[in-house]
Amino acid sequence: MTAPEGHPAYEKTLRWWDGFTISLSIPAALFISLGYGIGLIGAWTALALMATVAVVACLQNYIYSEMAGMFSEKIGGISMYANQGWRRKTTLAGPLATYGYWFAWSSSLAIYGLQIGTLTQAEWFPNQTWTFSTGLATIGFPHVVALGVLLLGWALNVLGMRPAMWIMYATGILVLIPLVLFAAAPLISGDWSLTNLHWDLAASGFPGWRTAIAWMFVFAWSVYGIEAVATFVPEFRDTNRDTRIALRLAGIFVIVVYLLVPLGVGGLTKQADAAAAPVSFYLGAFEKLVPGSAWLMTVCLIAGLLLLMVMTTADGGRVLHGSAIEGLTIKQLGKLNRFKVPGRAMTLDLVVNVVLILFVGQALAVIVAGILGYLICHVLALTGFINLRRDQPDAERPITLGRQWVYVAAVLAAFDTVLVVVGALSAQITGYGGVKELLIGVVVLSISVLLFAYRQIVQEGRKFQFKATDDGPASATNRGAEVDAA
Repeated sequence: MTAPEGHPAYEKTLRWWDGFTISLSIPAALFISLGYGIGLIGAWTALALMATVAVVACLQNYIYSEMAGMFSEKIGGISMYANQGWRRKTTLAGPLATYGYWFAWSSSLAIYGLQIGTLTQAEWFPNQTWTFSTGLATIGFPHVVALGVLLLGWALNVLGMRPAMWIMYATGILVLIPLVLFAAAPLISGDWSLTNLHWDLAASGFPGWRTAIAWMFVFAWSVYGIEAVATFVPEFRDTNRDTRIALRLAGIFVIVVYLLVPLGVGGLTKQADAAAAPVSFYLGAFEKLVPGSAWLMTVCLIAGLLLLMVMTTADGGRVLHGSAIEGLTIKQLGKLNRFKVPGRAMTLDLVVNVVLILFVGQALAVIVAGILGYLICHVLALTGFINLRRDQPDAERPITLGRQWVYVAAVLAAFDTVLVVVGALSAQITGYGGVKELLIGVVVLSISVLLFAYRQIVQEGRKFQFKATDDGPASATNRGAEVDAA
């Protein structure tokens, strides 16, 4: 690939199956939110809402495949597509999309690390109950484990993409074990029962429609993450073919997983058990499938969370790096290390999450802020697709969707906008936050604009621009478009 002037290129070492392996981290995230959903709104409700969000995520991936073909050399995935789609109308969309996206992924590292620490303590070190205070948070055994896996994920990534991919392969195989067995539970387990599945939207005391949107807001945080494959497009060997297959296969796979796994888990578990132990209840459910295997389920859960952490570090670092290359944030983040990966940006991820673990303690405090920015990024990317179709109809599109996809994008953008507005204002329904957490999201997005202004005015010595003035081509140099009638 051709890198921007002054910037070394990423190595093109990935194939579509590598991209699919990266997307396996998203089904692993199912185990984080499913227990809370079953416990509070019932298994049937959780299944229906998760499946709905999965279908939306799949459709979005189809749309992003066209944009990935247009901007196959842009580092940063859908946040860069949002920037390209909006830059002629407003330059602010770029920094808002990139930092909203980055903060959602980056802040989740602390959450995954703490989950690993909690599982490790419960299974193997139940007597390690010591704590100490940093002045702002109480730290215990799970926090120390979280710091260790944070460092491990960072180290694997800064040494290059190939070492990280081997870890993703190994952990991805382990993740598939509970996914396949839970999906098959209605067929292989005598303990599976329809009587365990319930509709319980009214339990929150809020109108059912509002409760449904509030939970889809939370579920979207993980399910929509299958778009992360787009971040690695510049590293695919056969860019158009690998991109097309990886993004769309990930979308189809997530629908299957988010339909069958909640059905299997829900039929094995009583709602009260999931409510009492929303993370560890999987151990009992897995025991019903494979007696004496609670330890194996713990290992698989930890592997899935580690897969998420390795992928998240790789994804978030590339988004910040791409943002710096495009002039959307400070120049210092626009450097690759000698292993051809964004070491500086990944190190920033590490520092942010160490601070969250040591001085916030419960990283779930920032989850609403992260979801807010992440969904805004999706809205900007989808509407950016519409802008590009309208403003640049003759731009080269190596992967081309049919005209009907413009209307699909409009519906999806409207759906995500409803999730942003209603979901963010209904966080108390799910218990994931409130006004303070929303303010954190607003502050993060505001910082992105300040850093963008600093880049333009101080580092580049020019006036702040609200619209891009260059008329350079918006397409990749690859010729020979693939036309999709889908």
